[in-house]
Amino acid sequence: MNILPVVSLTAAVLLTAACSCPSGNRPEKAVPAPLETSSKASTVQTVSGPVAGYIDDGVYIYKGIPYAKAARFMPAEDPDPWTEVRPSRAYGPTCPQDKRGGWYDDNQAFAMHWDDGFPDEDCLRVNIWTSGIKDCGKRPVMVWLHGGGFRAGSGQEQIGYDGTNLARDHGVVVVSLNHRLNALGFLDLSAFGAKYAHSGNVGMMDIVKALQWVRDNIAQFGGDPDNVTIFGQSGGGGKVSTLMAMPSAKGLFNKAIVQSGSITQLMEPKFSRRIGAKTVEALHLNPSRISEIEAVPYEQLLAAYNGAIAAVREEAQKEGAFPENILNAILFGQVPVVDGEIIPAQPATADALALSKDIPVIIGTTYHEFTRDREDPIFKPLALQQAADRTAAGCAPVYLYQFTWESPVLDGALGSTHCMEIPFVFDNVVLHRTMTGGAADAAELGHRISRAWTNFAKTGTPGAEGLPTWETYPKTMILNIESSIK
Repeated sequence: MNILPVVSLTAAVLLTAACSCPSGNRPEKAVPAPLETSSKASTVQTVSGPVAGYIDDGVYIYKGIPYAKAARFMPAEDPDPWTEVRPSRAYGPTCPQDKRGGWYDDNQAFAMHWDDGFPDEDCLRVNIWTSGIKDCGKRPVMVWLHGGGFRAGSGQEQIGYDGTNLARDHGVVVVSLNHRLNALGFLDLSAFGAKYAHSGNVGMMDIVKALQWVRDNIAQFGGDPDNVTIFGQSGGGGKVSTLMAMPSAKGLFNKAIVQSGSITQLMEPKFSRRIGAKTVEALHLNPSRISEIEAVPYEQLLAAYNGAIAAVREEAQKEGAFPENILNAILFGQVPVVDGEIIPAQPATADALALSKDIPVIIGTTYHEFTRDREDPIFKPLALQQAADRTAAGCAPVYLYQFTWESPVLDGALGSTHCMEIPFVFDNVVLHRTMTGGAADAAELGHRISRAWTNFAKTGTPGAEGLPTWETYPKTMILNIESSIK
């Protein structure tokens, strides 16, 4: 007897049974509330003109609002005003920068889930998430400064930067921003005349300009301009550290959080000016033609800048003037300049610490950062030094942490890597599950950590249900499923 038809029929039945599921057994997914995109419902008047965003599950979201404009190498100015309602529902341009090496590494690209947008030198934009507008809400404001050192990144580069959950569930207003980077933000041309006196610091001056914009506009978005916390990771933490040493930033923020980005040493003019001179030389310009650098195609400018940094780095090593600290050595030539005016002194000096003496600070790192098989030797020493310096100077309380939770993604290859705490800080563990896995216990840890960060923004004291009482330095909060104080 030919049994093939019977076998085929049986197989078909089994396959059908294996591949289908009665609708009654499927868990029902919650249907999100429809997006509200009416300009009438979301229009807010800024000092430059009206903007319209959109409303997503009770959160008002605005993207790509111009906070300033700037000519190349010049300090930023107020943007051109407008009278018609400006649609502000999509991220604006990002600062031009090098190709991201991680684009070509499948594991990195999968885990980090980058969104690098589109580049344009007209990139001075802010993004806002808030649960209410024009309501005198006086919500604490948290201004996020992105990573990427001082030469790369953007306010949208990671999905974990999304501020929706912090705004909706934690009662804060979240602001992120783009500013000038690399040669556009930190090429020191001050040796070529007063016109370029601040070119080595315009990237940091952009951030100050953004904080001034927050001061002048955030009340319309339900925020409290007198309760602003700056926070950032990696290069963003370095920007937070630098802002605390800038007189022009004093009074624009009340609290600070430095995540894997404690910086104690910025560029000295003797080296930054050399980089500027070698960049100009590589472009075949001279002092009489220096203004032509303002029109040099960006790719040529960046190549000349990168070559100049490499050359001056080699000179500094031969002169015995190269930084001993690993992070400062990595960043040599690619950080702001201690010019005596915009940044009067190195961040770890007594004068710089005095500027931010009344600012409570959270400082910390992840356990592995870039070294999967051992504890981080790059960021942790600087974090400890920054905490010790601020405490010794009698500054406001310092709260130290180490994030030790390890991701199960990619068979555990990520560990507690650099950037790993970001989805937890933003309460985006599930949203950024390509990095975290999105398991329930991880999501619960994210609820606790984000609550600690937002409670710090509200009161100056971090803490949350499920965490031990967070004591000040030299005690350290170990952040994990079972957190502890060491």
